[in-house]
Amino acid sequence: MTIRNVLSNILTEISAQEGNLNEDQLQEFKNAIISAKHIFLAGTGRSGLMISAFANRLMHLGLNVSLITEISKPKANVGDLLILGSNSGETKSLIAYANQAKAIGVKIILFTTNNNSSLAKLADNIVAIPINVVQLNQPMGSTFEQLSLLTYDSIIYSLMEDLNQTPESMKNRHANIE
Repeated sequence: MTIRNVLSNILTEISAQEGNLNEDQLQEFKNAIISAKHIFLAGTGRSGLMISAFANRLMHLGLNVSLITEISKPKANVGDLLILGSNSGETKSLIAYANQAKAIGVKIILFTTNNNSSLAKLADNIVAIPINVVQLNQPMGSTFEQLSLLTYDSIIYSLMEDLNQTPESMKNRHANIE
């Protein structure tokens, strides 16, 4: 199979998942972002890379965001939001973060494929990313990670409208020491 054929199969697989997303869950998630005083984000592995990209775009929107793994993150308080991305919902470090956030009164939203996971039980809201393999069985959660990134980007686009942001206003917040 050619690389272009594989790419076509991946795009087909991702497109097939879109209809499984719950719009109400996505709207609740978006509203939680808008109302949060500060947004903390965490994920591990490739899911962590996707959520880091999401954090970057939230910052470009002008929101107060921190990755949990940053040493410069501020103290969490009631009114803040913790967004977690975990395919399995069983990542030990994320469970520890969720328990700490819950004790403080921080709202928790989880992106996951596993609605019955340990993290799902700690979350205030869940965005289920159901994965139904169509043609291509990608390795180790790739479909979840790809669909997560595209969903995060879709939320950013929707937030741009709600927050009266344009690509130009976002670009003005882009790093200038790189």
